[in-house]
Amino acid sequence: MRRLIITTIILVILTGCNSEDRKIPPDIIGIDSMKVIVWHLIEAGEYASSLKSKDSTIKLINTSYFSGVLKLHHLDKTTFLKNFNYYQAHPNFNGILFDSVNAYAQRQRIQMFKIRQ
Repeated sequence: MRRLIITTIILVILTGCNSEDRKIPPDIIGIDSMKVIVWHLIEAGEYASSLKSKDSTIKLINTSYFSGVLKLHHLDKTTFLKNFNYYQAHPNFNGILFDSVNAYAQRQRIQMFKIRQ
């Protein structure tokens, strides 16, 4: 009987811990939306670096493109950083996010090559 009570308590504790780890709080952008935002930020950064400006304007260009992406998604810098920092602080969600970004990027490349053919 004692073993049954201890097992039940352990299961309740483990179940309680796992349910919180699987939920993203309602004030955090979901993975499906966040992957598109991150992908657009990556694209903006790559485009800005492809300009190969040798002067100090490259930082201004990066900032301008990043601000444009955030504006496109109706976000400000503070809100984005709050959400991004949440994902960075939770490795399980961060892994899912960047796996989703990778899969999204591959789908985008496939679409781009279909258009070229």
